[in-house]
Amino acid sequence: MSMTDPLAPQEPRFDTPAGAGAVAPLRRDDFDRDVWCLMGLAVDAADITRAVAEIDDAARSGRPLSFVTPNVNFLVRAMNDPAARREILNADLSLADGAPLVVMAKLLGVPVPSRVAGSDLFETLRRRPGFAGRRLKVFFFGGRDGAAEAAHDALNRERGGVESVGWINPGFGDVETMSADAVIDEINAADADFVVVALGAAKGQAWIDHNRERLSAPVIAHLGAVVDFTAGGVVRAPQWVAKAGLEWLWRIKEEPSLWKRYYKDGLGLLRLALTGLAPQLGRGRIAAAAGEARADLEAAPAETVIRLSGDLGRQQLGPVRDAFRAAAARAMPVRLDFSAAGGVDRAFLGQLLMLEKHLGRHGAEIRIAGASRRVSALLAANAMRYAAAQPAAVSRADAASARKAVV
Repeated sequence: MSMTDPLAPQEPRFDTPAGAGAVAPLRRDDFDRDVWCLMGLAVDAADITRAVAEIDDAARSGRPLSFVTPNVNFLVRAMNDPAARREILNADLSLADGAPLVVMAKLLGVPVPSRVAGSDLFETLRRRPGFAGRRLKVFFFGGRDGAAEAAHDALNRERGGVESVGWINPGFGDVETMSADAVIDEINAADADFVVVALGAAKGQAWIDHNRERLSAPVIAHLGAVVDFTAGGVVRAPQWVAKAGLEWLWRIKEEPSLWKRYYKDGLGLLRLALTGLAPQLGRGRIAAAAGEARADLEAAPAETVIRLSGDLGRQQLGPVRDAFRAAAARAMPVRLDFSAAGGVDRAFLGQLLMLEKHLGRHGAEIRIAGASRRVSALLAANAMRYAAAQPAAVSRADAASARKAVV
């Protein structure tokens, strides 16, 4: 599969998954996403119907789609490890998983429609009919001993919307070892639509980030528990347990060794609630009647300067999207000047994360100038630690002109 330019314009598609009404046009690029900043993570305002439509479109068209389902473990790792944060940010779609993230989203005004667990998404794909005269083809990579093979066999005994075209259990090893040419060649030879990775969240996401451009399957995601659930080795929590936000307790019952991870994640979540969530309460929202926003771009030789003005909220993001898209295409350091800006909301911060994502691919950074104390505090609470821009250099002629004006 040839990797398309993520910033190249593409025609949006309309898709209607089985049993659902029509959904809005799919995004053309990252700057079209309805993406928000939630505790420093990029999270799309998407429900499970939207997620299925994205997967279908990618499988049909060959458009690359790497998606993540952030939960508390993702959040804690991202806040403490810049590399983990970068790997999550590199995904094309981010679906909030875990009851704590949904609660935090509601507290902060992030319009997450509902929790989208990776296991629920995969079950939805399994239970529906296939599309375009065939089933969705998946490849299982990872899982505990025997699980991937058992999941492969279980799917192929069904008549639902998913079939398995192969599996590999790479055993224990580092990301480099699991990325050998022979491994990638075997996955690509299976001609899958969707590679389901199960290597443990940290290693799995690192493997995806390392190999996504080498894989011919358009869709890829780390859905560790899905392999065990499909294989039947681990029983999923009943719906009433999941709705009560107690799925973590059920998982410990099924897999007692998980209690250490959940304990560490719980402590990390408590710390983040105090240092990241509490400072944001009551901040980062803009009234619907907010003033007009502008984003004026200057293509300087050594950087891109974007001068922001007005209230930078969800309803006023058109100029911001355009300016950020153009700045990303230049692939140069960006100076964001907030001197004339009013308030910002988390939809604006979501677009800022997309700009960071694209600039990061070229080693370019974002620098901030003129930010108010309120904006600076909001950025800090979301671990968006951008350097302060140095004062722009002034030529001798400009300096002499300024002195004359003063006299």
